[in-house]
Amino acid sequence: MSSIYENKLCYFCDEIYPKCFLISIKGKKEGVCCHCENKLPIKYDQEENGECCVCINETILVKLPTCHHKLCIGCCKTIYFGSSTIERPLHWREIIDKIPVWPYTINEEDENDPEQKKYNEYCEYQNIYFETNKKSYEELLEIRNSVMLDRPDWMNTENFLNYENRSLRFSTEFVKLDKEWKEYNKNKTKGNKTCPLCRTKPI
Repeated sequence: MSSIYENKLCYFCDEIYPKCFLISIKGKKEGVCCHCENKLPIKYDQEENGECCVCINETILVKLPTCHHKLCIGCCKTIYFGSSTIERPLHWREIIDKIPVWPYTINEEDENDPEQKKYNEYCEYQNIYFETNKKSYEELLEIRNSVMLDRPDWMNTENFLNYENRSLRFSTEFVKLDKEWKEYNKNKTKGNKTCPLCRTKPI
């Protein structure tokens, strides 16, 4: 894989993006994603050394887009996006490559394709039996095993059961990570998203 598609953290929001989608920050291994850059469009090519008026550290400063004041990138993160001393949990995009592949080949050009019908049938089945946002992986397996005799035979083949196990595992892991991520962001130390000196806000 090309290094430009390597995943890296956005310094502000802590989410991961391909390296090519991030703006570089001087002195940081992380970059800034386009979403955070839109919220706080700092001109990173105008960085300079100096004393940050908030943390009083002698470091690299950036000019705020709202006024003429300058802050260090760490204080920008806390004031405008939030920072945390808690270990960052995994973001759901970091497990996206674990999504299991549907085990049957679908012909999308044929509206009567039997494999497409299987897929549609299973989607309906999932909606009825699998509450992945409320049940654990073990509970979902118990539910699946209790209704196997009522399922079509193709759903009980070894190949499909292996797929289904991986799918249920991924779904419950996704829900768990999503909850942890929301809790992590909720508990961040956040400022009032204004310049600490003149109180101007980003538009």
